[in-house]
Amino acid sequence: MSFIVGVGVASPLGLGLEASMEGWLSGASGLAENPLPHEGLSDHLAGIVPGFRPRKQLPDRKAVKLMSREAQLLVHAAVEACGGTDVIERLELEAQRVGAFAAAGYEVTPLDEVLEMFRRSREPEEPTKLSLERLFTVGRDGYNPLSPLKTLPNMALFHAATALGLRGPHLALGSSPAAGLAALSGAHDALADDLCDHALVGGTDAQVELYRIHYLEEAGVLAGSSPAEGAAALLLAAAPDAESPVRIVAVGLAQEPPAGPVPGDHYSSVSDRGETRTGLYTRVLEEAWDGGAPPVDLVVADLWGLPTRDAAERSALATVLSHAGTDAPILSTRPRTGHMGAAHGVFDVALACELLRRGDGQCALVTAGGSAGDLGAVVLHKVSA
Repeated sequence: MSFIVGVGVASPLGLGLEASMEGWLSGASGLAENPLPHEGLSDHLAGIVPGFRPRKQLPDRKAVKLMSREAQLLVHAAVEACGGTDVIERLELEAQRVGAFAAAGYEVTPLDEVLEMFRRSREPEEPTKLSLERLFTVGRDGYNPLSPLKTLPNMALFHAATALGLRGPHLALGSSPAAGLAALSGAHDALADDLCDHALVGGTDAQVELYRIHYLEEAGVLAGSSPAEGAAALLLAAAPDAESPVRIVAVGLAQEPPAGPVPGDHYSSVSDRGETRTGLYTRVLEEAWDGGAPPVDLVVADLWGLPTRDAAERSALATVLSHAGTDAPILSTRPRTGHMGAAHGVFDVALACELLRRGDGQCALVTAGGSAGDLGAVVLHKVSA
């Protein structure tokens, strides 16, 4: 059992928890015209975090140039979840007893650098022809040597942990909405095993860059949603405090068998008609009930806007909720935020946590899934004061 003692977000609905919750409760959409190039793409809308100015809003302006967009967003959310960069001193924590667990998307080389490399690599006599020799002599000078550091999937977690001075167990995971819940599961277990007393859990992604959008288009994701960026972070503790009425009662992970010969070949093809989802959700709910949680009265679901995937999700939820004797409302954040990739699982947990704190339920089930059939589910319980 662990308790959520801090929440931070940076989403297309707003920068910060308060702004994002206000956007959610007002029914606003975070989707707008994508300011980045989008020639040839079927969807020109994107979810961009409004008002985010890294050099003005992050604690270390000098470090910003070393961060990818995903890392910048995660640092902002992590600092908010911890109530500031002085969390170790303010809460009188032992840095070695505060862990950090996060999922991040795969950052790609910035398009402007690639175009500059190609521009410099043109044959002087034939401007339409690229020279491989020139690419490795003058062309490479258009590539920022710091870019490889930005694209490593563990760098977002590194920057967040460094900004907060966290020195406990660390775990960095790759890009998937379910990876955020896998990070949460790792933190939950680390607290239960007394490996740490507190743990930062994060998820971050930036899907709005042109290369990423083309990949998502080819994978079939954008048939049901728009690309988006965002981050969310939770500060967990092994024991509650006066400000943490929400506990994590159960977390579970599972893997769907592939629907085709290549796992993850197409997002919409990952489905086993819901059997794996049904088993996972049933197992997590039973563990939650054994832990003293009441029946679920709120669900934040893994609904992508893709018919095959959504049918499996709705079927699984209908089965387990019917068995539990509840008709809990089912929410989905993607229609209003866009597809935030690795940020989605933790963002949905953050949203559910705040809805419980505001009195919109007593017990919430949050689900998330990835492109290769990876699944996660968590149950949150609002503890009476």
